[in-house]
Amino acid sequence: MDEKRLAKADFITSIFLILLSILIMLYTVFSFPRFPEWGGIYSNPGFVPFLLGLSLFLMSLYLLARSLRRQGYPIRISREGLRLFIHSPVVIRFFICFGLFILYYLLLGRIPFIINTALYLFFSIMIFGRGKWYIALIISAATSLAVYLIFIRVFLVPLP
Repeated sequence: MDEKRLAKADFITSIFLILLSILIMLYTVFSFPRFPEWGGIYSNPGFVPFLLGLSLFLMSLYLLARSLRRQGYPIRISREGLRLFIHSPVVIRFFICFGLFILYYLLLGRIPFIINTALYLFFSIMIFGRGKWYIALIISAATSLAVYLIFIRVFLVPLP
């Protein structure tokens, strides 16, 4: 990808990520419960997601500034260009990844955490890694079990 097209892609991506990070921060501020008896803002469940949204916002601002310096803002949208964009492999992979994430989120709490995480990792590896299914199964099962045990035993954090 040439420098001009990269600057335009950075510009569009930064705008999208800025809006997404603002939504994440607003969601965590207004929808997560607050428990003053837990010791303040730092121990509430929405604090870490808010920090992640803030980090994404700051990194997106940097990406926006970089694209503006390289003059990535003049964008002409055509019907053919939009069609090519939507059918590009990168966009298709993004929506597959996003769909897997939404499915993982919807199943969280409905099926055991270890099974849900193992399924998510297994399908991610099979779709994006295209490896052998038994290797993907071993990796996903071992990883989800390790994450579960570390959070339960080491960090003492209950998982769904």
